[in-house]
Amino acid sequence: MRGLRQIRARLRVFFALAFPPRLRIAPAAPRAPQASPGVVAQVRLALRPKARLATLLGCLLGGFVPLASYVVAHGEVDLETVHGMVSLLLVLGGLLFSAKTVFAWGRMAFNHGGKALGFTVLLEGVMTMSHTHWLAFIALGYLVSVNAIATGCTLSLAGRR
Repeated sequence: MRGLRQIRARLRVFFALAFPPRLRIAPAAPRAPQASPGVVAQVRLALRPKARLATLLGCLLGGFVPLASYVVAHGEVDLETVHGMVSLLLVLGGLLFSAKTVFAWGRMAFNHGGKALGFTVLLEGVMTMSHTHWLAFIALGYLVSVNAIATGCTLSLAGRR
C-alpha cells in the first residue's frame, strides 16, 4: 500500500511539472466606447481657452466646405458645360461631407433619426437650392457653424487621446 501511495505521489509531481496548469487570465472588463459629447458639451468644449486653436482650425477646415459648396452651387453649376458638370460633382461632395456631421448633430439634438434626417436634408437643400438669398445665407451660417464646431471638437479631443 505504501509503495502505491509513493508511486501516485511521484506521478502527481511528474505530471504537475511536465504539464503545468494553464494560467487563466480573466479577460479585461470590456470598456464601453466613449460616447461623443452632446451638442451643448461640444460647444462648451470648443470654446474653452485650451481648445481655441483647435476650434479655429476646425472653423477653417470644417467651415470651408459648406461655404465652397454654396458659392459653387449658386455661381458655377451649369449642366451644359463640362466645367459646370464637374462643379456639380464638387457640390455633391461638399454636401456629402457636411451631411454626415449635420445628421450626427441632429440626432443628438432631436434624439430621433427621422427628425435628424429631415433637418439635414432641409438645411443642405435650402443652402444649395434656395433662390431666397437670406434663407440660403441662414442655412449656410448653420452649416458652417455645425461643421466648424464639430471639426474643432474632433481636433481638440484627438489631442487628449
